Amino acid sequence: MKKTLLILLTLSIFLWVGFIFYFSSQSPVNSEKQATNFYRFLQKLDETLDFTKTNLYVRLRSFLEKAWFPNKVPKTSDLVRKTAHFGLYFVLGIACFFFGLLYNKKILSAIAYGIGLPTIIAVFDEYNQKFYHRGSSLDDVIIDMTGAAFGVLLSLIVYSIFVIIKSVKLRKRRLEVSTNEDDLSSFR
Repeated sequence: MKKTLLILLTLSIFLWVGFIFYFSSQSPVNSEKQATNFYRFLQKLDETLDFTKTNLYVRLRSFLEKAWFPNKVPKTSDLVRKTAHFGLYFVLGIACFFFGLLYNKKILSAIAYGIGLPTIIAVFDEYNQKFYHRGSSLDDVIIDMTGAAFGVLLSLIVYSIFVIIKSVKLRKRRLEVSTNEDDLSSFR
């Protein structure tokens, strides 16, 4: 079972990295088109859900603009692109964390896999963009690494909750077994 999960995670990581490199291998024109199309999709979604007028959205957008674009006012497509970077590496961080956990069974190793592998991939991803006449940016690597770190943080929380629940169930079972043994010994 563990070996099967490890193989599936490895395969999914390779597919996800391929997906990331597919996007970074697009020409600047195609990349802009993809960001614009996704932005249009978000606009249609907003027409239905009306989320851009919420206080949370306004504060989040303001925070991200200041963090990711401290020296300029970004276009919405710039924000969509950076959010895509964050999201792609968020998912990669989760997959790499669980790969590391299954592979080594140690939390610190899982954290190192979850942040380290995506960061290395982000560096190669930015380098790859130079071959397609797109700019590479250390800021993008930092955004990618931050996405992976948040993915690892979420994974760590989920894993911790799972371990706590499992531990509580195990204690409960032991208590039930102990109680049943006490009941049986009183009849002897």
